[in-house]
Amino acid sequence: MLVAAIDTATPTLSCALLELRAGSVEVLTSRTDRQVSPGPGHGTRLPGALSDLLSALGRKVHEVEGFAVGIGPGSFTGLRIGLATWKGLAYANRRPIAGVSSLAAMALEAAAALPAGSDAVLVPMLDARKGEVYAGFYRVANGAAEPVRPEEALPPGAVASRLAGLGRVLGFGEGYEAHREAMESALPLLAGAPSTPSADAVGRLAAPRLGAAAYDDQALFALEPHYVRKSEAEVKFPNGIP
Repeated sequence: MLVAAIDTATPTLSCALLELRAGSVEVLTSRTDRQVSPGPGHGTRLPGALSDLLSALGRKVHEVEGFAVGIGPGSFTGLRIGLATWKGLAYANRRPIAGVSSLAAMALEAAAALPAGSDAVLVPMLDARKGEVYAGFYRVANGAAEPVRPEEALPPGAVASRLAGLGRVLGFGEGYEAHREAMESALPLLAGAPSTPSADAVGRLAAPRLGAAAYDDQALFALEPHYVRKSEAEVKFPNGIP
């Protein structure tokens, strides 16, 4: 089963093609492009990224049998662009689609940097702007990332208050790097961990759901970004625009 995976939760665009076989997932090709500001955003770069990957393998869009997408938390605009593009392709080609947490994908990839046998809780963080980070709290085992606390948007100084009772914890990600001074004393950095989500990890997380899935209109239309916090419009106009 050929799967196209994407993550657009940050200015970094990550796209990958994976092959799902019985009991295995192989990354065939991938690319990660950091947006240069000012410069073209995801809406401009995304179609070409997928096309380039498919061309490198001599494949066509209609040969993609499933779509995997990171649904955040992250940039509201980036998430909407990525999800809308993948939902459109899934709908047009009648293919199944699965969304997974972008923070969980970071945790899955970061697990490779852990010492063998470690059961540390991984705390991936993305920069949420406005003096906050998006933080997840995950244990990774057997190719799955299991949350031990809900994902949150919170001030960097408040992350430590969420760690009680979790045992050994390790932090990482662009959110950690942006607020390192506030993090280091309570949350050691996991060296070698990713700064942003990768489409490779998104595809691996989604694989168990896509492998046995068929196209489903209701599931496709119900798939939405996981913003975690309210948008600026919801904060300013909680009862709608008068």
